[in-house]
Amino acid sequence: MTYKVITATLTARTAVHIGSGEGNDLTDALVRRGADGQPFIPGTAIAGVLRALLTRLAPRLGENCCVVLAETSAERNKSCSCAVCRLFGDVNPTDEEGSTSSASRLLVFNARPSGTLPCLLIRDGVGIDRVTGAAARAGAVKFDLEVLPAGATFELRMELRDSGLEDERLLAAGLAEWKAGRLWLGGRVARGLGAFDLHNLQFKTLSLDTPAQILAFLKDDKPWQQAQPVDGWLRERLNSISFAPADGKPEAVARGWLSLAGTLQAEGALLTNDTLAAGASGFDHAPLLVRWGEWKSPVLTGAGLRGVLRSHAERLARTLVTLQATGKEDFLRCCPACDPNVRDNDKERKQPLESCDSLLKKANIPGNDEDIAGSLCLACRLFGSPRLGSRLIVEDAPYQPTEKQSRPVLKILDFLAIDRFTGGGVEGAKFDALALWRPAFVLRLHLENPEPWELGWLWLVLRDLSEGWLTVGFGGAKGFGRVKLTDWTVTFGHLLPEDAPPGLTQLGLATKESGVYTTVTVTSATGGWSSLVQKWVNAFHETVKQFQRPEQIELTEDSYFGRVDELYPVMKGGAQ
Repeated sequence: MTYKVITATLTARTAVHIGSGEGNDLTDALVRRGADGQPFIPGTAIAGVLRALLTRLAPRLGENCCVVLAETSAERNKSCSCAVCRLFGDVNPTDEEGSTSSASRLLVFNARPSGTLPCLLIRDGVGIDRVTGAAARAGAVKFDLEVLPAGATFELRMELRDSGLEDERLLAAGLAEWKAGRLWLGGRVARGLGAFDLHNLQFKTLSLDTPAQILAFLKDDKPWQQAQPVDGWLRERLNSISFAPADGKPEAVARGWLSLAGTLQAEGALLTNDTLAAGASGFDHAPLLVRWGEWKSPVLTGAGLRGVLRSHAERLARTLVTLQATGKEDFLRCCPACDPNVRDNDKERKQPLESCDSLLKKANIPGNDEDIAGSLCLACRLFGSPRLGSRLIVEDAPYQPTEKQSRPVLKILDFLAIDRFTGGGVEGAKFDALALWRPAFVLRLHLENPEPWELGWLWLVLRDLSEGWLTVGFGGAKGFGRVKLTDWTVTFGHLLPEDAPPGLTQLGLATKESGVYTTVTVTSATGGWSSLVQKWVNAFHETVKQFQRPEQIELTEDSYFGRVDELYPVMKGGAQ
């Protein structure tokens, strides 16, 4: 008998929110804490993320699909004996006669802090109205939450019981992905939080063949410290992996991914605001910092960047449909992008660009509908909705030192509202801000299983970002926050050549290994790249052109066309 344990160190690459489900007078959502008051990462959160990853990977390793990937709810409620359920425990355990249900062979313990944790922070967030571009106050989407700052470290420990080579091979595939940096834990992952790096990964064993060894093991409170590392365990298990084609598999299985890294260079002043930093500095507005008091490390939130990207993507898609629509009803039926902040339970009320979730509720379509993705607009399919998790992750963007600016340059700006009648200053409307001057930030985004039309859509948005058309932060209409994407690289990962985006393998680029994936990296200077991107853009145009909302969704006058008609009345019978 052998005691098997895996140890590693988790280091937060971005801020992290492991929620407790509770709030207080300071914040809407507190992080999870133990009896000693110290934050920790529950083992259930770690096991859940790892299980979800391996559920998508296992069918590509030649294993049976888990029932959670079945097409019908009846099949999803059955007991399962797939490789993932044998490792983590049956997803639908039962004690019926003939059942193969079993307990988990993998024990994942709570990850405790390694050393002293940095001071916790409170993040503010607000939804943006798609029509006005201002805060969506009517949607009541102002919120805040407590987060662990980037740099926090935790000790990871997992133990294997009665496991075999098949279990170790499957687990090694997941750990290799985590070691490659594709690990996100906690809440609001798609909005920038929860990115981790896995370090010091070790697979250790301890022999328990004699009574003396067993007795010593039982007496030791920390037996994993006495276990001996097995050199080359991860590489040996990965070398035994072979991939099966994805033909006939559900769309949820792993095929590939896209990761983009680049520099967001501001052209002038950039204004963000953190309530805590502003209160401590004495300014009305002050930049958000990675950690409390570290003025050398400002950061742009992934939520803010994601909102800018989604809003612009929606505008592009609606513009294409506007050009081909023949009227209100036609536009509404073909509109590829809703406003996620507009929700209304009143079936008679008319709202512009009403969210897919609200429309589906009015149509009495349940959230577990087998074809829920087909009932959503294109924007919700790519960026996510309350009914479909997002496959696009936009991480927090930390400050990046450059040759011209090794540390952030801060400038004090004063603002004063002007009275439109007198032309003088408005009393009580004076405020100031601590602005960042021409800062640079590291942008990272990740997209799972990208489709050609999604790649084309994303490329159009990033093209406009590269040309300086988009703004981030406060005061975009006043000239602040204009940024450009520079020095970018895009890495594509695929399991088999047929999993790569169409046309990518024909470029003949060098490949590397990352986790269990084969990767290809391209830049703006890569030959043949522009013609390949154009094909993806054409696929996006064709997808938008063919998009239609399901017939069971009853549509009213709550369209973008209707809102514009109210603002700009249609002229009839000549000038009025």
